[in-house]
Amino acid sequence: MFSLKPPRPTFRSYLLPPPQAEDKFDSEPKIKKLEPVLLPGEIVVNEVSFVRKCIATDTSQYDLWGKLICSNFKISFVTDDPMPLQKFHYRNLLLGEHDVPLTCIEQIVAVNDHKRKQKVLGPNQKLKFNPTELIIYCKDFRIVRFRFDESGPESAKKVCLAIAHYSQPTDLQLLFAFEYVGKKYHSSAS
Repeated sequence: MFSLKPPRPTFRSYLLPPPQAEDKFDSEPKIKKLEPVLLPGEIVVNEVSFVRKCIATDTSQYDLWGKLICSNFKISFVTDDPMPLQKFHYRNLLLGEHDVPLTCIEQIVAVNDHKRKQKVLGPNQKLKFNPTELIIYCKDFRIVRFRFDESGPESAKKVCLAIAHYSQPTDLQLLFAFEYVGKKYHSSAS
């Protein structure tokens, strides 16, 4: 009649469950180096430390401090702080919680609060001021804001220009997907 064996699950999740916390206590504090998780073939183009990611628009209470890294595939914000008000404990296999793929970027705006200037950055444009804030408008309707209050002005300018250059490339070979597929295709063809 009826089988007493429970049915085998057929759903396959592509999200990893959260890592289990260890019950062991170490007497030495761990110093964590802020490094991004990179895919094979992904190259770090530019990075800047002491960046603040703005979470809320009305208060800086939930802002996160960390390192902003631009690679040839994504913008990665690496922080040591946990995300406030986190509901889900699953992780994407390709992108981190604070990552934005470069192909998802619609518009990049560099802002200088002191001079009251802002500029929409394109692929081969120059930036005549040191930005204090970077606003990224994404194609999936996200708005991501970064503040460069404590970081060096020249490094902030360089990372803004690198993001603009790689998010809207004039040469398609700058895209990560073309470079990665090209290596796989040519190695399998030989």
